[in-house]
Amino acid sequence: MRFSLSTLLSAIPLVAALALAPAGASGQTVGDLLASVQRGGGWISVPIRDGAGQLTTGTLPTVGLTVAGCVHVWRGHSGMWDIEARDKHGSGHLKMSAGAGESVPFTYVAGMRSQLEVDFSWSEQRDTTLYLWVGLARPNQDPASTCRPVDG
Repeated sequence: MRFSLSTLLSAIPLVAALALAPAGASGQTVGDLLASVQRGGGWISVPIRDGAGQLTTGTLPTVGLTVAGCVHVWRGHSGMWDIEARDKHGSGHLKMSAGAGESVPFTYVAGMRSQLEVDFSWSEQRDTTLYLWVGLARPNQDPASTCRPVDG
């Protein structure tokens, strides 16, 4: 399936926020990012220390785009996960909770520029690596349909 430029641009802010910032994904290229968007999403890893983790993206031009999709917590995890994302340049805010193997659809409306700060909190106070599938909806697609990971 081919994607329009607007489809790719609308998905880039959230994927960039979640896929480019964690230490485990620091070697990811723009090509990797676009390939992830074309697949409808991708897996990311987030280092968790003492039950918490955080990432902050660089500032991205997002020109008021809307991104819809789904976050899925890898089924091999235990406990509950709270995820909260705030846009440092706008009023955008996402807050969700999910257990292992659970998915949460989301919609995010960006401002002209976006810089996301994302906090992760685990119900267990220990170290791990959080694995998340971030699915991205195509135009006219129900975000809930992106909850099933494509690979991994």
